Amino acid sequence: MFRVAMIAVVAMMTAGFQSLPAGAQLPPGLIPLTEDVRAAGEFDYMALKASGADLAALSGALYRRTMVEGGPRRCLTEAEAVLQENLAAAAEAADQAAFDDDRAAASEAWGRWLLFVEGMQNGQVATEEPFKWASDRYARAAAETNPRAKELEYRTAGDQLHRYAFTGGAQVWGEVSPAANARLMSRLGRATCMMDKDNTEWLKADVAANGWFTRSATGERASSSAWLMAQHADNDRDFQRHVLALMEPLVEQGEVSRNNYGYLFDRIAVAEHRPQRYGTQGECKAPGRWEPNTLEDPERVDVLRAEAEIHGTLAEYQALMHRHCPG
Repeated sequence: MFRVAMIAVVAMMTAGFQSLPAGAQLPPGLIPLTEDVRAAGEFDYMALKASGADLAALSGALYRRTMVEGGPRRCLTEAEAVLQENLAAAAEAADQAAFDDDRAAASEAWGRWLLFVEGMQNGQVATEEPFKWASDRYARAAAETNPRAKELEYRTAGDQLHRYAFTGGAQVWGEVSPAANARLMSRLGRATCMMDKDNTEWLKADVAANGWFTRSATGERASSSAWLMAQHADNDRDFQRHVLALMEPLVEQGEVSRNNYGYLFDRIAVAEHRPQRYGTQGECKAPGRWEPNTLEDPERVDVLRAEAEIHGTLAEYQALMHRHCPG
């Protein structure tokens, strides 16, 4: 009965979806699904697709709802995440049978991922890149004797574990269809966002109580790990600015890395729609083509990178980043 009702709703919403422009907001007809997990799970997405709706555009419109005016993007709510995942999957699925099969395959694959995460957290060793790098971080966290640095290292190990999964997850969950992969990327994106939010709150409280992680107080590794966590604190731009202000005098004292400061400087500048200084931030413009965001001084960017001890020229960095833009 619920499916029949959803088909009727689809019919009523068809005209608005067919004409949805690229930058549109989520249409009113889908708004109730953003507040009801069950309804979002049971909605007939393939009927919506058959009506001519651009599901990829709708998925993008859903993400635009998470943008806070003048601030950073928030995480999707549970209902929004279910809606976004199904829109992305339906955009890839050939028919209802494939849609259902892909949903089951994604659930199995996600279960394997969660077991892998639990194992890594409890000392499981990964021997292949990229997860070997996260495994090494967990091992360092286990060996750390400073309680403050230990918690920090454990959290940044999780940070890296989740981010490596965007490109290396198939090592864990196996090969899946494009639609199942769309579901996995959606789940991974929300899990990473929620983790970043939790890490940011922990780091804010720790820094308020103890000050910044300096080389002399907690060591080089912990200082860089704290920067990494701040770099990913995009859900709290004010805190990122606060960290940058804390780091600035510490750079001259040799207590924090110059290149860490440079990366955070660029991150904040781009978020504030200002030109970046060092060319560390950019985006994929096409398969295999990464471009830096607008630069303060394009003619001197390599000099500025050298002064900030950022490895390589912008051209060399760009060649490296091209690999992160899949086809």
